[in-house]
Amino acid sequence: MKKLFKSMIALLCAFLLVVPVLCAGCGESEKDNDEIELIDYVSSLTLDMTSNTKKQEVEVKLYIDGDTTHFDPINPTAEDREQFDKTQGYIKARYIAIDTPESTGAIEEWGKKASNFTHDKLASARKIIVESDTDKWDIDSTGERYVLWVWYLPEGATEYRNLNLEILQEGLARGSSTANNRYGEKANLALMQAQRAKLYVFSGEKDPDFYYGSAIPLSLKQLRCYASEYNTKKVVVTGTVVAQFNNSVYIEEYDVETGMYFGMPVFYGYTSGKLLEILSYGNRVKVVGTLSAFQGSYQISGVAPYDPFDPDHEDNCQIIEKDKSPAYVETEAKEIVSGNLDIRFIKEVPDSEPVVDTVKIEYGEAVTSTTVMVKDLKVTKAYTTNNGGKNDGAISLTCQAPDGTIITVRTEVLKENGVIVTQDRYVGKTITVKGLIERYVPNADKPDNYQYQIKCYQVEQIIIH
Repeated sequence: MKKLFKSMIALLCAFLLVVPVLCAGCGESEKDNDEIELIDYVSSLTLDMTSNTKKQEVEVKLYIDGDTTHFDPINPTAEDREQFDKTQGYIKARYIAIDTPESTGAIEEWGKKASNFTHDKLASARKIIVESDTDKWDIDSTGERYVLWVWYLPEGATEYRNLNLEILQEGLARGSSTANNRYGEKANLALMQAQRAKLYVFSGEKDPDFYYGSAIPLSLKQLRCYASEYNTKKVVVTGTVVAQFNNSVYIEEYDVETGMYFGMPVFYGYTSGKLLEILSYGNRVKVVGTLSAFQGSYQISGVAPYDPFDPDHEDNCQIIEKDKSPAYVETEAKEIVSGNLDIRFIKEVPDSEPVVDTVKIEYGEAVTSTTVMVKDLKVTKAYTTNNGGKNDGAISLTCQAPDGTIITVRTEVLKENGVIVTQDRYVGKTITVKGLIERYVPNADKPDNYQYQIKCYQVEQIIIH
């Protein structure tokens, strides 16, 4: 009995000795997570204009997402201009050391937050400089994108800030070979701090800008007219594929109540296989994806790859009908350029009478991504893209309708019997155009400065009288 009592006393003493250690450990862990003192590593990093790296002052051409931006060079040297001419004359920048969540092709948690952060920093900057990691302009495996450090000078500041490092420090990106570069030590410290502080992508919390619900069934008319309400939401729509280019297809669907067609681009990114077979020209399809704003317009993106092991899964895109044709609705240029519509919707209200909701929308916005036919356009002038890129040969035709309305017809690179068709074929001629309505934004920093134009992607779509 005494032996048992002594054993119990020994165990109790051992337990009392261990408890403070465990508690101390708990307290320290809480401090690490909740009371960590954040260091601004970005302020301790300076841009050395005398280093042997390549540098170029730039301005934003196009915002893509959190870790990719397209820039136009400002006064490049002859040597640098020759290099940039090999990649369409501008700089597709893929940010070194970071990997932000997707917000274009795929839609991921915190992707929109990261994209907005990059946009806001660059849009408010007085100056922007891109820097290579070595003594040459390094290009990634695509052969088109430069891997770069992006530095910006905030309004009122005298020192540039490294945006790559700041995105890591904010917790808006995971690392991508973070330590293996010129600024690897600071980049790694910023990444580890964000992980310890459980910021954004490391928080384990839900992203308030990400939609976690099931797909909402909508008509393309509803999606087009109430786009801002459904932005970032997962939706399911039906429509006929009437065009395909730039990693997107364009779908349109007839609406009986208005007698109009409504449409939407579907960005499928770099996917392949069964999904592309489904999203083929002439197929009427069911599409499931996330509505997102891009370049001032809306598109459906984040389309899930087709699951062959579960063909009836609710997120699978599916073929409804085959061998459908574009509508090519005969339309006046004036309607596209400056027309307006009042579109009525009957809305069901629980435990009450239905109500009528009238949406005021620009005609061009309503029919964006649908096919139209516009007759008797006089081509007054033309411009052909020629900057060393894959779009060399694409033409912009300035056209005048019989009532004096000016409208632009933009083409892909048109070929006939393997030979590129030039602008000389059209200048001074009267044409009928069968194409796709698109919203064109010349300047990424001014999304409200836009126009509606007609896009043609086959030579047969421009008929000379």
